[in-house]
Amino acid sequence: MNTMSDRRIDFLEPALLETRRKLRSVAIEFLALTGLLVSVVLAVMIDVKVLKNSASESSLTEMLHALLALGSALIYILRAIREDEARGYLIGLATLFTCMFIRENDAHLDQVYHGFWVVPVGVALLSGAVVMSWNKATFAEPLACQFAERYSTFVFMGLLIVLVFSRLFGTGALWQAAMGAEYNPTFKTVVQEGLELLGYALIFFGSVLSLKYSRFKRRHPEENPTIGISASI
Repeated sequence: MNTMSDRRIDFLEPALLETRRKLRSVAIEFLALTGLLVSVVLAVMIDVKVLKNSASESSLTEMLHALLALGSALIYILRAIREDEARGYLIGLATLFTCMFIRENDAHLDQVYHGFWVVPVGVALLSGAVVMSWNKATFAEPLACQFAERYSTFVFMGLLIVLVFSRLFGTGALWQAAMGAEYNPTFKTVVQEGLELLGYALIFFGSVLSLKYSRFKRRHPEENPTIGISASI
């Protein structure tokens, strides 16, 4: 009787350990996301209450926009170097975030002449398009596969917040109607820039998570990477 119980314990123990590991990884990810959201609010608050430059192009919020976009671009460049089976798709993402990084620095580039940011963006787009054309066989299928992966949800939601929601929710017409005679364009700017920072933070979080995914996939190609990403955190 004791032998059967021992065997059952031996059988269940790996499963219990795996469950605990997954729960631990979920808890870590939850805490990391919570910290990320708190950091976004803190950055905006520092601009508004401490630095008094919430509407400035040199604000902490704007600087974080650029840094997070650059960090995301570098992550996908690194992955493109390592993962030739998805290089076309990864170069596409790297190009997109590089262009977003350049656009976030338009105020500095305007010192050359107004609208000069279009030139480096054009160079980045052309360079990315050329490299993607060399790797066009590794674009469509990896793109379709990424929609099924959990980390890509953060990236795509972040993109939608930056490119769509922040623009719509931060439009002056909305806040003029809501605030009436008390309308202050600085308020609208704080809302819009704060939402953009949230979007960039989610993009960067998903990009970092994708490194865990790709590392797990290389180590355990026979296992489901969707499950493995959480287990590898």
